[in-house]
Amino acid sequence: MRFFEFSETQPIDKFVNTLRNLIGRAASKKAPANMNWAALNKIVQSNGFELAVDYETFKSMYDSNPIIQQFIKNFNSDGIELNVPGAPDSDQTQSPQEKGQTSQDAVDQTAASAAAGQLAQSQTTPQV
Repeated sequence: MRFFEFSETQPIDKFVNTLRNLIGRAASKKAPANMNWAALNKIVQSNGFELAVDYETFKSMYDSNPIIQQFIKNFNSDGIELNVPGAPDSDQTQSPQEKGQTSQDAVDQTAASAAAGQLAQSQTTPQV
């Protein structure tokens, strides 16, 4: 048996509160919340309770607790993704390569927009 299976619900309640706080912070920034197991363990320990979280432990908690299930969007052997309302899906953010744009194209586009801005600024500045 695991530690959380021996005790009442105290570690689970603290874990749920920790997840709520993380979701609240991410929602205020309108950002997705992804973390690996090491980061999650550090957060759990910094909140004052002992619970070693890894994939197997988390899967057991997830399968046995519907409250935890509503806070988690996805999890795998790398870590978890929290269900943050109002945050863009991490699947929707594409890199320039996924959009069919090479890194050189991205640099060219950035340089062109910067040059246009510099030209517009120099035309409005009076010469002395």
